[in-house]
Amino acid sequence: MDKNGKIKGKVSIIDILVILLIVVVIAGIGARYGSRITSAVKSDKEFEYVLRVENVREYTVNALQRKGKITDKKSEKDLGEITDVRVENAVQQSVTASGEVKFSELPDRYTCFVTIIGKGKESDDNYILNDTTELSVGRNIDLYSKYVKTSGDIESVKVVE
Repeated sequence: MDKNGKIKGKVSIIDILVILLIVVVIAGIGARYGSRITSAVKSDKEFEYVLRVENVREYTVNALQRKGKITDKKSEKDLGEITDVRVENAVQQSVTASGEVKFSELPDRYTCFVTIIGKGKESDDNYILNDTTELSVGRNIDLYSKYVKTSGDIESVKVVE
């Protein structure tokens, strides 16, 4: 290394660090966006998934029971169609002063279990709707239809044969 910080007068340490940084960034981008989801897609499938929509008013229950197609937020991509709506009274969990857990019904509030059938792709690990929404239990999904806009958590997912 000479007095200017260059190795044998040609390449500096800063040049080496910049090249190394570029290689690391490219590898990171490749790992992030070269996803195994899209590379391991098996085939087009039809999925049935159930959303749990909690603590809604009767107006929302009635709108969900009108069924209809579900779209993304911009109404550009079809995410499926509501085929069934099961309604239960909403309950709230509370703990008493003695530490006992109690469940009490909430007046005029409901929990809906909305069954939706949609098309997408199946990979080794995931189910993916046509708009690239991953279907996995516990995931929160926004639900947009002609009659209602709400959200819920996925309770179950299965492939329709």
